[in-house]
Amino acid sequence: MADQEQSTLALKNGHHLPRIGLGTFQATQQGLVGSAVKYAVKAGYRLIDCASGYGNQKEIGAALKELFEEGAVKREDLFIVSKLFQTHHAGTQHEDGDRRCVESLDETLEDLGLDYLDLYLIHWPFGFQEKKLDDSEGIKQPLRLGDGSPNPIWNIKMEYLDTWRCFEKFVANGKCKSIGVSNFTEEQLQQIIDMCTIPPAVNQIEVHPYLLQQNLHSYCAEKNIRVMGYSPLGSTSSNHPQKYGVNLLSNPVIKVIAEKLGKTAAQILIKWTTQNNSNLITIPKSTTPSRIVENVSLDFEIENEDVKKINELDCGHRYFISYLKKPGNDNIWHSGVIEEGNDDDWVR
Repeated sequence: MADQEQSTLALKNGHHLPRIGLGTFQATQQGLVGSAVKYAVKAGYRLIDCASGYGNQKEIGAALKELFEEGAVKREDLFIVSKLFQTHHAGTQHEDGDRRCVESLDETLEDLGLDYLDLYLIHWPFGFQEKKLDDSEGIKQPLRLGDGSPNPIWNIKMEYLDTWRCFEKFVANGKCKSIGVSNFTEEQLQQIIDMCTIPPAVNQIEVHPYLLQQNLHSYCAEKNIRVMGYSPLGSTSSNHPQKYGVNLLSNPVIKVIAEKLGKTAAQILIKWTTQNNSNLITIPKSTTPSRIVENVSLDFEIENEDVKKINELDCGHRYFISYLKKPGNDNIWHSGVIEEGNDDDWVR
């Protein structure tokens, strides 16, 4: 890994977060994510991004156990991230208060085989009624009903404030070194800052050239909140911005720059994230060994003029729509924008 990609960003509490890591979203085929984690760590990755909602933490935990036992890496040299799913928010409106939140963290630690997390995130800023992700036979339950609405139906409340206060207890008892959020807006971040004790260390959001979100990035930088960008390569789904009609990997601007530098389109997109924003961490996902290595082989620079061309691709396009989206409706969610998408778009 190049020096820039091995570098870290300091969090408010003094802990350091690697600037590039391995994403594990949608890596659910048995055996793939475990192999990817082992290969990535041996290739130099030190940041692994997980989530209870991804349904693969047990396999990741088994891979980590192997790595620790064979001496490939020490626990203290890794930065492990996970996320609280929407079914386990805390809240004063629940009879059991913090129970669901505590239960979810304990299950995550057990699945990963860890005593603590380096970073725990609230996955989305709203909660659902309680629901297990697997049924009694261990079969994964759908996250959407046939009509595209969430499963279970949500009960939208400002639950994240109660959940955040529970997260602060996790810092106090040593189960989490740092805490943060995911998919939060400026207003929601400010509510936590104004009403709670520990400010968010990180906001994990969708980041790629089709979706710059400059105002949100500026706000996070001002508040010393690190941004962890997911989906730096966009998506291979058919949900492309009408303006371009192609995904990022096939965009002519990206392809021309890649050809000029003798790099792949994926390398250009990942390098753009680390070069274009000094407050940004990126977590490209791959289960292919050659691409895992390729994604951190970034010992080159993109010319400023080309960075500008990439920035100009911004069109506010989201590949991963939120749970407030139901096919056929016009829910306004992020920054007053009506989300586009269909029932083939799966929440991140």
